[in-house]
Amino acid sequence: MSGPCEDLDPAIIAQAKLYYFELLNGLSESYNTFHRFIYHFLCIIGVIANICFVVVLLRPAMRKNPFNLFLIAIAICDMTLMASYFMYKQVEMCHPWYFTFFWIVYTYGYAVLSVFVHSASLWLTVNMAVLRYLVLKSGSSSSRRWPRLNTYKAASIAVISAVLLAAVGSAPNMLRYEIRNNGQLAVPTFCVEAGAKYAHSYQPGQLVHAYTLGQPAYWGCGLERFSFWTAGVLLKLVPCLLLTIFMTLLVRMLVEARERRSRLIAKQAPPPVTTSQNDSSRSMGQWERTTGGGASGAQTRAERTTAMLTIIVAVFLITELPQGILVVAIGVEPQVRFAMHQLSNIIDLLSLLNSSVNFILYATMSNLFRHEFLHTFGQCCPVRLLAWLQSNEAKAAASPPSPTRQLEPGTMMTGLNGTSKLIRTSPPNGATTERNLTKCAVNGRHPSSLRPTTTKKSQNSNNKTSARNSLPVAFASAAFSMLRKTQAREETVQEMDDAEQRRRLLLLENGGK
Repeated sequence: MSGPCEDLDPAIIAQAKLYYFELLNGLSESYNTFHRFIYHFLCIIGVIANICFVVVLLRPAMRKNPFNLFLIAIAICDMTLMASYFMYKQVEMCHPWYFTFFWIVYTYGYAVLSVFVHSASLWLTVNMAVLRYLVLKSGSSSSRRWPRLNTYKAASIAVISAVLLAAVGSAPNMLRYEIRNNGQLAVPTFCVEAGAKYAHSYQPGQLVHAYTLGQPAYWGCGLERFSFWTAGVLLKLVPCLLLTIFMTLLVRMLVEARERRSRLIAKQAPPPVTTSQNDSSRSMGQWERTTGGGASGAQTRAERTTAMLTIIVAVFLITELPQGILVVAIGVEPQVRFAMHQLSNIIDLLSLLNSSVNFILYATMSNLFRHEFLHTFGQCCPVRLLAWLQSNEAKAAASPPSPTRQLEPGTMMTGLNGTSKLIRTSPPNGATTERNLTKCAVNGRHPSSLRPTTTKKSQNSNNKTSARNSLPVAFASAAFSMLRKTQAREETVQEMDDAEQRRRLLLLENGGK
């Protein structure tokens, strides 16, 4: 490729090359030793991970969320970038393919495609954050002016607009290259000297085609500066700024939603009440009021989402902001391009890291994604990895949404909406007793007086005890029936009062996933 622009003084170009070589060569040489191993690992694992990512997101359970359309498009862009970069790095100087017309065409395509797909991935991330914020904002607003945004139509429009923005921003880069045929030249001497890696591929005195990428005749320093200004501002700095703003707003909205949900639950839930003081109350079982388990689960989801958004912002800024500053600097001073040449492998590493982070984030923070991944690739996973994933799924499924303690038979559970239910338990001997509250009340016995019988003697003993205690048990059953009616009336009033608040909270929760 040619220098920063064709009309610069050759003396200025030589001076810039020497300056940035002395300044950055030590750093670049220290890292270049490891770059070959790092990019092989990131590209191979990243392409496989993104393919799995797309396959899982296309499953029916995952297609319910329109925001997964963004993730599919981002994964396609990322795997395209990593695959093309991996192929580009395989053919180095002196490789027999290096002097072919096919390879110079591929190099031209890579120079154009890599900038476009990487820019599209960045703008897709920005548009996803903007649309998610608008969905949450419309859900928390009582105004009906907001259209429905949590749809595939809105997501498709946002995806198309991101691709168009990336195309506009990378258009100058598409116009700054042309393929030049410099005729047939002798193979460079360092390619055929003794000990060279590809010396065996050439015959003494062999000629090869000298294809190069250069800049068109019309491409001067003005267009060079415009190209880098456009790429730096539209494809780097503006996405960084927008994503930082909207991710900050999203995190704040999620925190506020969690606080409102906690206040609502605290307002609805009465304090725990326990009545078990004498023998008769112990025979009837322990009656308790406990709050529903939605608060802890909602807080956990909000915290995971907040952590995921924070990591996305951090990775985005760490990998893209330095590149944006460097590209803008090249727009101001074209000679700075030689600094980018020295740091090219480090810049490539940042882009590869940004392209491989989505799968890791969703695999560690989304229970649904892990569940669908196991269903899809369970037979292909190594035994230890599959066991680890299944153990995490089992822990997530077994863990209650809120801390609870072991309840005795007959315990009353009051949910978030005020409804009460009598839990069913299994006695120690394994026999299951189903306690139908209405039937027991009609028979004049409380459900806790029922016990599984195994012998005739124990059955007669229970009948005598029931007859002896029929009056207090009937009184308790009548009181319990009145309590249920009162709770039903309170439930109806509470649901009418809080219907609008519940709708908003549900929209906030669904939109933030």
